[in-house]
Amino acid sequence: MPLAALFAGATAMAPVPEDHKKSALIIVDTQNCFTNGPREGVDDIFDICNPPATGGTDTCTRTGSLGVATGQSIVPNINKIRTEAGCMFDMVLRSQDYHPAGHISWASTHFENPFFFSGGPLPYVGYAINMHCTKADSLKIMDGECCLVDTEQPACTALDATLGACTRNTDPNNVACVQCALDPDSCIVMPQGMWTDHCAQDGDSEFADGLLTPDTDIVLQKGIHANIDAYSIFMDNAKIHKTDLDDILKAAGIERLFVTGIARDYCVAWTATDGVDLGYEVYVIEDATAPIGTPIDETTTSVDLAMADFAAKGVQVISTDDMLAMSCPIASSRRKLHQERGRVIQLS
Repeated sequence: MPLAALFAGATAMAPVPEDHKKSALIIVDTQNCFTNGPREGVDDIFDICNPPATGGTDTCTRTGSLGVATGQSIVPNINKIRTEAGCMFDMVLRSQDYHPAGHISWASTHFENPFFFSGGPLPYVGYAINMHCTKADSLKIMDGECCLVDTEQPACTALDATLGACTRNTDPNNVACVQCALDPDSCIVMPQGMWTDHCAQDGDSEFADGLLTPDTDIVLQKGIHANIDAYSIFMDNAKIHKTDLDDILKAAGIERLFVTGIARDYCVAWTATDGVDLGYEVYVIEDATAPIGTPIDETTTSVDLAMADFAAKGVQVISTDDMLAMSCPIASSRRKLHQERGRVIQLS
């Protein structure tokens, strides 16, 4: 199917389900690290602030370590979905990107001159370099590891002096650094996006200002292992090692997922498409997600690719109004179910 046709299919709003399958609301990575404070002089925490580092001209009162210009603006819709359509959900889950120092997704881990989002250069945000990854027998994300062992790859040698050379990782405690250097063919090559140091465990990884965060939610901390990354809440970026989320949802009988959060074209998109692959019926609430929009070429961004993936995989795209128009089952049983489930889980 032509790419244009996929884009067209993805932007059409999906029909609203009328049955009452067990459902979960997933709020992906809606955190201060992915949002900016309001523009100077604006007294609205949900204001859109687009600073020069992300192509705008605004001066923000707070800049997230990987701030998305529209990140804060989606919080009211997420809250409205919770408060006005809460009876639709048997579970509410909030994921939290929660990185240790030296995380594999940070440019500072791999380059001589790492970039920082507050100063750019913007074209390198999301820049992919190939990592070599081991496949753990357990297929659990906590046992998988990746390493930069090939510093002669085109993605490294094509860089100008802005970032400097890629730095090979020789950590003897990282199995991938040892095994993949000695026997590259035994490892899996995975493109890994390079980002600013973001969502550090001791940094701005807390949930976004104004977001409702009741104790009854399940909090899913991801990206907690330094040597493996996961945009999706379900599995690593190489799609080899799974987290515990699929087991948690299936044990609760969840069949349908409603996905919101940040970023529509990365963690939301990967979570949604993985959900379909794992057998769930998946809805992305478009105006309750915020995109990054990394340029792919002169006419295409990562948002276009995500929307095409939604159409190809069968992810349904709806609006907050569509969500609020759905009829609720008996609310009391739903609310009791997810009130009993509040806890923090480190995805491993």
